[in-house]
Amino acid sequence: MHRRVLVCGLLGVACRPVDGLESTSDSFVGTTSAMTTAGTTSTTTTTTLPTTGGESSTGTSTTATSTTQAPSTGSSSETTGGQEVPPGSTIPVGDGDYFLLGANYPWLNYGGDFGGNNWGTYGVHTKQAEVGAHFDAMQGDGLRVARWFVFTDGRAGVSFAGDGTPTGLGEHVLEDMQVAVTIARARGIYLVPVLLDFHWMFWSQQNNGVQTGGRSDTLEDPAKRAALVDAVIVPLLQAFADEPAILAWEIMNEPEWSISDLPAASPDGGADAVPLADFYAFAAAVADAVHVNTSSYVTLGSASLKWYRVWTPEFAAAHGLPPLGLDFYQTHYYPWMDGQMWTGDPELGTVQFSPTAQKYADLGLDRPMVVGEFIASDQAAARLDVLLANGYAGAWPWSLTSDYSLDGAGMKMWADAHAALVDLPPL
Repeated sequence: MHRRVLVCGLLGVACRPVDGLESTSDSFVGTTSAMTTAGTTSTTTTTTLPTTGGESSTGTSTTATSTTQAPSTGSSSETTGGQEVPPGSTIPVGDGDYFLLGANYPWLNYGGDFGGNNWGTYGVHTKQAEVGAHFDAMQGDGLRVARWFVFTDGRAGVSFAGDGTPTGLGEHVLEDMQVAVTIARARGIYLVPVLLDFHWMFWSQQNNGVQTGGRSDTLEDPAKRAALVDAVIVPLLQAFADEPAILAWEIMNEPEWSISDLPAASPDGGADAVPLADFYAFAAAVADAVHVNTSSYVTLGSASLKWYRVWTPEFAAAHGLPPLGLDFYQTHYYPWMDGQMWTGDPELGTVQFSPTAQKYADLGLDRPMVVGEFIASDQAAARLDVLLANGYAGAWPWSLTSDYSLDGAGMKMWADAHAALVDLPPL
Protein backbone atom coordinates (compact mmCIF):
# COMPACT_ATOMS: atom_id res chain seq x y z
CA MET A 1 0.00 0.00 0.00
CA HIS A 2 1.36 3.34 -1.03
CA ARG A 3 0.77 6.23 1.28
CA ARG A 4 2.31 9.50 2.38
CA VAL A 5 2.79 10.09 6.11
CA LEU A 6 2.95 13.56 7.58
CA VAL A 7 3.30 14.33 11.28
CA CYS A 8 1.38 17.40 12.32
CA GLY A 9 -0.41 19.06 15.21
CA LEU A 10 0.52 19.66 18.79
CA LEU A 11 -0.48 16.20 19.95
CA GLY A 12 1.46 14.18 17.40
CA VAL A 13 -1.28 13.53 14.87
CA ALA A 14 -0.11 11.40 11.97
CA CYS A 15 -1.88 12.58 8.84
CA ARG A 16 -1.99 10.46 5.70
CA PRO A 17 -3.57 12.23 2.74
CA VAL A 18 -4.25 10.70 -0.64
CA ASP A 19 -1.21 11.07 -2.86
CA GLY A 20 -1.31 10.55 -6.61
CA LEU A 21 -4.36 8.31 -6.66
CA GLU A 22 -5.03 6.62 -9.95
CA SER A 23 -8.54 5.21 -10.09
CA THR A 24 -9.14 2.48 -12.63
CA SER A 25 -11.72 -0.24 -13.00
CA ASP A 26 -11.19 -3.23 -10.77
CA SER A 27 -10.94 -6.25 -13.04
CA PHE A 28 -12.46 -8.48 -10.35
CA VAL A 29 -15.76 -6.67 -10.16
CA GLY A 30 -15.76 -4.16 -13.00
CA THR A 31 -16.15 -1.14 -10.74
CA THR A 32 -13.85 1.68 -9.74
CA SER A 33 -12.41 1.02 -6.30
CA ALA A 34 -10.35 3.11 -3.92
CA MET A 35 -9.60 2.08 -0.36
CA THR A 36 -9.68 4.37 2.62
CA THR A 37 -8.83 3.19 6.09
CA ALA A 38 -10.11 4.48 9.37
CA GLY A 39 -8.44 6.33 12.23
CA THR A 40 -7.34 4.71 15.44
CA THR A 41 -6.61 6.65 18.57
CA SER A 42 -4.17 6.07 21.41
CA THR A 43 -3.98 8.04 24.59
CA THR A 44 -1.39 10.40 23.13
CA THR A 45 -1.53 10.13 19.37
CA THR A 46 -4.19 9.71 16.74
CA THR A 47 -3.28 7.60 13.72
CA THR A 48 -5.30 8.08 10.59
CA LEU A 49 -4.78 4.99 8.51
CA PRO A 50 -3.83 5.48 4.88
CA THR A 51 -5.74 5.80 1.70
CA THR A 52 -4.54 3.22 -0.77
CA GLY A 53 -4.74 2.23 -4.39
CA GLY A 54 -2.47 5.02 -5.59
CA GLU A 55 0.92 5.09 -7.25
CA SER A 56 2.79 8.32 -6.68
CA SER A 57 3.91 10.14 -9.73
CA THR A 58 6.57 11.30 -7.59
CA GLY A 59 -6.97 -11.93 23.57
CA THR A 60 -5.20 -12.98 26.55
CA SER A 61 -4.30 -10.62 29.32
CA THR A 62 -1.06 -12.30 30.34
CA THR A 63 2.00 -10.10 30.03
CA ALA A 64 5.24 -11.88 29.26
CA THR A 65 8.72 -10.74 28.38
CA SER A 66 11.15 -12.43 26.07
CA THR A 67 14.77 -13.16 26.74
CA THR A 68 17.50 -13.21 24.14
CA GLN A 69 18.46 -16.68 23.03
CA ALA A 70 21.59 -17.97 21.41
CA PRO A 71 21.48 -17.77 17.63
CA SER A 72 19.84 -20.59 15.78
CA THR A 73 21.54 -22.25 12.84
CA GLY A 74 18.28 -22.21 10.94
CA SER A 75 18.13 -25.99 10.86
CA SER A 76 15.27 -26.35 13.33
CA SER A 77 12.32 -28.45 12.22
CA GLU A 78 9.76 -26.28 14.01
CA THR A 79 7.73 -23.99 11.73
CA THR A 80 9.87 -23.72 8.62
CA GLY A 81 13.05 -25.36 9.81
CA GLY A 82 15.20 -23.94 7.06
CA GLN A 83 13.21 -25.89 4.51
CA GLU A 84 14.05 -25.25 0.89
CA VAL A 85 11.04 -23.60 -0.70
CA PRO A 86 10.49 -24.80 -4.27
CA PRO A 87 8.63 -22.73 -6.84
CA GLY A 88 4.92 -23.39 -7.03
CA SER A 89 1.56 -22.45 -5.61
CA THR A 90 2.10 -23.63 -2.02
CA ILE A 91 4.60 -22.95 0.76
CA PRO A 92 5.94 -25.59 3.20
CA VAL A 93 4.88 -25.18 6.82
CA GLY A 94 5.71 -28.04 9.15
CA ASP A 95 5.16 -31.28 7.28
CA GLY A 96 2.69 -29.91 4.75
CA ASP A 97 2.38 -27.48 1.87
CA TYR A 98 -0.16 -24.69 2.12
CA PHE A 99 -1.80 -21.66 0.57
CA LEU A 100 -1.17 -18.87 3.09
CA LEU A 101 -4.59 -17.35 3.75
CA GLY A 102 -4.51 -14.33 6.01
CA ALA A 103 -4.86 -10.59 6.22
CA ASN A 104 -2.94 -7.45 6.97
CA TYR A 105 -3.50 -6.50 10.59
CA PRO A 106 -1.44 -4.20 9.94
CA TRP A 107 -1.32 -2.10 13.10
CA LEU A 108 -3.45 -0.82 15.92
CA ASN A 109 -1.45 2.43 16.01
CA TYR A 110 0.95 3.02 13.14
CA GLY A 111 4.51 2.79 14.43
CA GLY A 112 3.44 2.47 18.07
CA ASP A 113 2.54 -1.19 18.49
CA PHE A 114 6.09 -2.22 19.41
CA GLY A 115 7.92 0.05 21.84
CA GLY A 116 7.21 3.58 23.02
CA ASN A 117 8.31 7.14 22.39
CA ASN A 118 7.88 10.66 23.72
CA TRP A 119 4.18 10.49 22.84
CA GLY A 120 3.77 7.69 25.36
CA THR A 121 3.72 3.92 25.70
CA TYR A 122 0.79 2.42 23.84
CA GLY A 123 2.21 -0.83 22.45
CA VAL A 124 0.62 -4.26 22.30
CA HIS A 125 1.24 -4.99 25.99
CA THR A 126 -1.04 -2.07 26.88
CA LYS A 127 -3.78 -3.01 24.37
CA GLN A 128 -4.16 -6.76 24.89
CA ALA A 129 -7.95 -6.88 25.02
CA GLU A 130 -8.34 -4.76 21.88
CA VAL A 131 -5.72 -6.65 19.90
CA GLY A 132 -7.10 -9.95 21.15
CA ALA A 133 -10.56 -9.03 19.86
CA HIS A 134 -9.10 -8.31 16.42
CA PHE A 135 -7.36 -11.67 16.37
CA ASP A 136 -10.60 -13.33 17.51
CA ALA A 137 -12.19 -11.85 14.40
CA MET A 138 -9.40 -13.20 12.19
CA GLN A 139 -9.75 -16.63 13.72
CA GLY A 140 -13.51 -16.52 13.19
CA ASP A 141 -13.00 -15.66 9.52
CA GLY A 142 -10.72 -18.64 8.96
CA LEU A 143 -7.59 -16.53 8.52
CA ARG A 144 -4.32 -18.13 9.56
CA VAL A 145 -1.69 -15.46 8.83
CA ALA A 146 -1.42 -11.86 10.04
CA ARG A 147 0.98 -9.34 8.50
CA TRP A 148 1.92 -6.79 11.19
CA PHE A 149 4.16 -3.69 10.90
CA VAL A 150 6.87 -3.23 13.57
CA PHE A 151 9.27 -0.25 13.33
CA THR A 152 7.56 1.51 10.39
CA ASP A 153 9.13 4.98 9.97
CA GLY A 154 11.35 4.77 13.06
CA ARG A 155 9.09 6.72 15.38
CA ALA A 156 9.28 4.06 18.11
CA GLY A 157 11.06 0.84 19.02
CA VAL A 158 14.63 1.78 18.01
CA SER A 159 17.19 3.73 20.04
CA PHE A 160 19.56 6.05 18.19
CA ALA A 161 22.75 7.89 19.08
CA GLY A 162 22.97 11.62 18.49
CA ASP A 163 24.43 11.11 15.01
CA GLY A 164 21.59 8.78 14.00
CA THR A 165 23.44 5.50 14.53
CA PRO A 166 21.05 2.79 15.78
CA THR A 167 22.12 1.60 19.23
CA GLY A 168 19.54 -1.02 20.15
CA LEU A 169 15.96 -1.95 20.68
CA GLY A 170 13.76 0.54 22.47
CA GLU A 171 12.05 -0.16 25.76
CA HIS A 172 9.07 -2.56 25.63
CA VAL A 173 9.77 -3.92 22.12
CA LEU A 174 10.46 -7.47 23.28
CA GLU A 175 7.57 -7.32 25.71
CA ASP A 176 5.21 -6.11 23.01
CA MET A 177 6.38 -8.76 20.55
CA GLN A 178 6.00 -11.51 23.16
CA VAL A 179 2.44 -10.42 23.89
CA ALA A 180 1.72 -10.27 20.16
CA VAL A 181 3.03 -13.82 19.76
CA THR A 182 1.01 -15.00 22.77
CA ILE A 183 -2.19 -13.49 21.36
CA ALA A 184 -1.58 -15.00 17.92
CA ARG A 185 -0.59 -18.45 19.18
CA ALA A 186 -3.70 -18.70 21.36
CA ARG A 187 -5.77 -18.37 18.18
CA GLY A 188 -3.66 -20.49 15.85
CA ILE A 189 -2.57 -17.50 13.77
CA TYR A 190 0.91 -17.20 12.30
CA LEU A 191 2.65 -13.82 12.15
CA VAL A 192 4.63 -12.04 9.46
CA PRO A 193 6.25 -9.07 11.24
CA VAL A 194 7.21 -6.29 8.81
CA LEU A 195 10.43 -4.78 10.13
CA LEU A 196 10.41 -1.44 8.28
CA ASP A 197 8.07 0.62 6.12
CA PHE A 198 9.27 2.70 3.17
CA HIS A 199 8.55 5.82 5.25
CA TRP A 200 11.76 4.97 7.12
CA MET A 201 13.46 6.74 4.18
CA PHE A 202 11.21 9.81 4.10
CA TRP A 203 12.56 13.22 5.01
CA SER A 204 12.78 13.74 8.75
CA GLN A 205 9.96 15.42 10.62
CA GLN A 206 9.91 16.33 14.31
CA ASN A 207 6.88 16.54 16.54
CA ASN A 208 6.79 16.69 20.35
CA GLY A 209 10.21 15.13 20.64
CA VAL A 210 9.55 12.32 18.17
CA GLN A 211 11.31 11.96 14.82
CA THR A 212 9.50 10.24 11.99
CA GLY A 213 11.43 9.20 8.91
CA GLY A 214 14.82 10.72 8.25
CA ARG A 215 16.62 7.37 8.47
CA SER A 216 18.00 6.98 4.94
CA ASP A 217 21.51 7.28 6.35
CA THR A 218 21.05 4.00 8.22
CA LEU A 219 20.92 2.28 4.84
CA GLU A 220 23.45 4.41 2.97
CA ASP A 221 26.20 4.55 5.61
CA PRO A 222 27.84 1.11 5.96
CA ALA A 223 28.59 1.59 9.67
CA LYS A 224 25.07 2.72 10.50
CA ARG A 225 23.62 -0.04 8.33
CA ALA A 226 25.65 -2.65 10.20
CA ALA A 227 24.50 -1.14 13.50
CA LEU A 228 20.86 -1.29 12.43
CA VAL A 229 21.18 -4.97 11.62
CA ASP A 230 23.46 -6.02 14.48
CA ALA A 231 22.13 -3.87 17.33
CA VAL A 232 18.43 -3.79 16.47
CA ILE A 233 17.30 -6.50 14.10
CA VAL A 234 19.50 -9.41 15.20
CA PRO A 235 18.53 -9.12 18.92
CA LEU A 236 14.86 -9.15 17.93
CA LEU A 237 15.38 -12.17 15.71
CA GLN A 238 17.35 -14.01 18.38
CA ALA A 239 14.70 -13.34 21.02
CA PHE A 240 12.20 -15.24 18.84
CA ALA A 241 14.64 -17.55 17.10
CA ASP A 242 12.52 -20.69 17.07
CA GLU A 243 9.10 -19.21 17.70
CA PRO A 244 6.71 -21.32 15.60
CA ALA A 245 4.13 -18.54 15.43
CA ILE A 246 6.48 -16.31 13.42
CA LEU A 247 6.11 -17.71 9.94
CA ALA A 248 8.31 -15.14 8.23
CA TRP A 249 10.06 -11.83 8.78
CA GLU A 250 9.49 -9.17 6.16
CA ILE A 251 12.42 -6.86 5.46
CA MET A 252 10.44 -3.82 4.36
CA ASN A 253 7.04 -2.82 3.06
CA GLU A 254 7.10 -1.46 -0.52
CA PRO A 255 10.69 -0.18 -0.62
CA GLU A 256 10.29 0.76 -4.28
CA TRP A 257 8.65 4.07 -3.27
CA SER A 258 11.87 5.15 -1.54
CA ILE A 259 14.56 3.89 -3.95
CA SER A 260 16.04 6.40 -6.37
CA ASP A 261 17.39 4.32 -9.24
CA LEU A 262 15.15 1.33 -9.84
CA PRO A 263 14.34 0.50 -13.44
CA ALA A 264 11.23 2.62 -14.09
CA ALA A 265 11.87 4.33 -10.76
CA SER A 266 8.95 6.21 -9.19
CA PRO A 267 10.08 7.40 -5.76
CA ASP A 268 7.53 9.21 -3.66
CA GLY A 269 7.95 12.98 -3.54
CA GLY A 270 8.31 12.80 0.24
CA ALA A 271 11.17 10.32 0.13
CA ASP A 272 14.86 10.94 0.68
CA ALA A 273 15.29 8.07 -1.75
CA VAL A 274 18.28 5.74 -1.40
CA PRO A 275 20.32 4.02 -4.12
CA LEU A 276 19.27 0.48 -4.97
CA ALA A 277 22.74 -0.85 -4.13
CA ASP A 278 22.46 0.46 -0.57
CA PHE A 279 19.00 -0.96 -0.08
CA TYR A 280 20.17 -4.28 -1.51
CA ALA A 281 23.11 -4.37 0.91
CA PHE A 282 20.73 -3.82 3.82
CA ALA A 283 18.12 -6.31 2.60
CA ALA A 284 20.71 -9.01 1.97
CA ALA A 285 22.13 -8.52 5.47
CA VAL A 286 18.66 -8.81 7.03
CA ALA A 287 17.83 -11.91 4.99
CA ASP A 288 21.11 -13.51 6.06
CA ALA A 289 20.38 -12.60 9.69
CA VAL A 290 16.95 -14.23 9.52
CA HIS A 291 18.41 -17.42 8.08
CA VAL A 292 21.30 -17.56 10.57
CA ASN A 293 19.35 -16.64 13.69
CA THR A 294 15.87 -18.08 13.22
CA SER A 295 13.83 -20.94 11.83
CA SER A 296 11.48 -18.53 10.04
CA TYR A 297 11.23 -17.53 6.41
CA VAL A 298 12.18 -14.15 5.02
CA THR A 299 10.27 -12.11 2.44
CA LEU A 300 9.97 -8.57 1.08
CA GLY A 301 6.73 -6.67 0.42
CA SER A 302 7.13 -5.50 -3.16
CA ALA A 303 4.78 -2.72 -4.24
CA SER A 304 3.80 -4.22 -7.58
CA LEU A 305 4.48 -6.94 -10.12
CA LYS A 306 5.94 -4.17 -12.28
CA TRP A 307 9.17 -4.56 -10.27
CA TYR A 308 9.06 -8.29 -9.50
CA ARG A 309 12.31 -8.99 -11.36
CA VAL A 310 14.29 -6.55 -9.21
CA TRP A 311 14.27 -8.95 -6.26
CA THR A 312 15.32 -12.09 -8.14
CA PRO A 313 18.76 -13.76 -8.13
CA GLU A 314 19.05 -13.12 -11.86
CA PHE A 315 18.62 -9.37 -11.47
CA ALA A 316 21.08 -9.28 -8.58
CA ALA A 317 23.72 -11.17 -10.56
CA ALA A 318 23.27 -8.97 -13.63
CA HIS A 319 23.79 -5.82 -11.54
CA GLY A 320 26.59 -7.03 -9.26
CA LEU A 321 24.33 -7.05 -6.21
CA PRO A 322 24.31 -9.60 -3.36
CA PRO A 323 21.52 -12.16 -3.76
CA LEU A 324 18.71 -11.62 -1.27
CA GLY A 325 17.85 -15.26 -0.70
CA LEU A 326 14.13 -14.61 -0.18
CA ASP A 327 12.16 -17.72 0.75
CA PHE A 328 9.04 -16.50 -1.00
CA TYR A 329 8.23 -13.42 -3.01
CA GLN A 330 5.42 -11.03 -2.25
CA THR A 331 3.58 -8.61 -4.50
CA HIS A 332 0.88 -6.04 -3.79
CA TYR A 333 -2.12 -5.33 -5.99
CA TYR A 334 -4.43 -2.32 -6.26
CA PRO A 335 -6.79 -1.20 -9.04
CA TRP A 336 -4.35 1.26 -10.62
CA MET A 337 -2.41 -1.78 -11.86
CA ASP A 338 -5.29 -3.13 -13.95
CA GLY A 339 -4.53 -3.05 -17.66
CA GLN A 340 -0.89 -2.03 -17.21
CA MET A 341 2.07 -4.15 -18.28
CA TRP A 342 5.61 -4.28 -19.53
CA THR A 343 6.18 -5.89 -22.91
CA GLY A 344 9.74 -7.01 -23.49
CA ASP A 345 11.31 -4.39 -21.25
CA PRO A 346 15.08 -5.06 -21.21
CA GLU A 347 15.22 -4.92 -17.41
CA LEU A 348 11.69 -5.81 -16.28
CA GLY A 349 10.62 -8.24 -18.98
CA THR A 350 7.04 -8.95 -19.95
CA VAL A 351 4.55 -8.86 -17.10
CA GLN A 352 1.03 -7.69 -16.40
CA PHE A 353 0.98 -5.68 -13.20
CA SER A 354 -2.23 -7.29 -11.90
CA PRO A 355 -1.97 -10.83 -10.47
CA THR A 356 -5.58 -11.29 -11.51
CA ALA A 357 -4.32 -11.27 -15.10
CA GLN A 358 -0.72 -12.44 -14.69
CA LYS A 359 -0.09 -16.17 -14.24
CA TYR A 360 2.51 -16.98 -11.64
CA ALA A 361 3.93 -19.79 -13.76
CA ASP A 362 4.84 -17.37 -16.54
CA LEU A 363 7.03 -15.29 -14.22
CA GLY A 364 9.69 -18.01 -14.09
CA LEU A 365 10.40 -17.47 -10.41
CA ASP A 366 12.57 -19.71 -8.25
CA ARG A 367 10.26 -19.34 -5.25
CA PRO A 368 6.49 -19.05 -4.65
CA MET A 369 4.77 -15.66 -4.57
CA VAL A 370 2.13 -14.39 -2.13
CA VAL A 371 -0.23 -11.51 -2.92
CA GLY A 372 0.55 -9.61 0.25
CA GLU A 373 -1.91 -6.72 -0.18
CA PHE A 374 -5.10 -6.39 -2.22
CA ILE A 375 -8.69 -5.24 -1.78
CA ALA A 376 -11.04 -8.01 -0.70
CA SER A 377 -14.19 -5.86 -0.65
CA ASP A 378 -17.38 -7.92 -0.65
CA GLN A 379 -16.34 -10.59 -3.15
CA ALA A 380 -13.54 -12.30 -1.30
CA ALA A 381 -14.30 -15.83 -2.47
CA ALA A 382 -14.30 -14.84 -6.14
CA ARG A 383 -11.06 -12.89 -5.74
CA LEU A 384 -9.35 -15.73 -3.92
CA ASP A 385 -10.50 -18.17 -6.61
CA VAL A 386 -8.74 -16.06 -9.23
CA LEU A 387 -5.49 -15.75 -7.29
CA LEU A 388 -5.43 -19.47 -6.53
CA ALA A 389 -6.16 -20.37 -10.16
CA ASN A 390 -3.36 -18.07 -11.28
CA GLY A 391 -0.87 -19.98 -9.16
CA TYR A 392 -0.16 -17.66 -6.24
CA ALA A 393 0.72 -19.19 -2.88
CA GLY A 394 -1.21 -16.96 -0.53
CA ALA A 395 -3.37 -13.88 -0.18
CA TRP A 396 -3.49 -11.23 2.56
CA PRO A 397 -6.11 -8.52 1.95
CA TRP A 398 -5.81 -4.98 3.27
CA SER A 399 -6.86 -4.78 6.04
CA LEU A 400 -8.45 -5.96 9.26
CA THR A 401 -8.51 -2.48 10.79
CA SER A 402 -9.79 -0.63 7.73
CA ASP A 403 -13.22 0.99 7.42
CA TYR A 404 -14.33 -1.01 4.40
CA SER A 405 -15.38 -4.61 4.40
CA LEU A 406 -12.80 -7.36 4.58
CA ASP A 407 -15.72 -9.65 3.70
CA GLY A 408 -15.17 -11.95 6.63
CA ALA A 409 -18.09 -14.14 5.60
CA GLY A 410 -16.61 -14.60 2.15
CA MET A 411 -13.16 -15.33 3.55
CA LYS A 412 -14.63 -17.88 5.95
CA MET A 413 -16.64 -19.57 3.22
CA TRP A 414 -13.56 -19.86 1.03
CA ALA A 415 -11.39 -21.08 3.92
CA ASP A 416 -13.90 -23.80 4.80
CA ALA A 417 -14.10 -24.92 1.18
CA HIS A 418 -10.29 -25.13 0.95
CA ALA A 419 -9.57 -26.36 4.47
CA ALA A 420 -6.91 -28.88 3.48
CA LEU A 421 -5.03 -26.16 1.62
CA VAL A 422 -5.21 -23.35 4.18
CA ASP A 423 -5.39 -24.99 7.63
CA LEU A 424 -1.81 -24.51 8.80
CA PRO A 425 -0.46 -26.81 11.53
CA PRO A 426 -1.79 -25.97 15.02
CA LEU A 427 0.45 -23.80 17.17
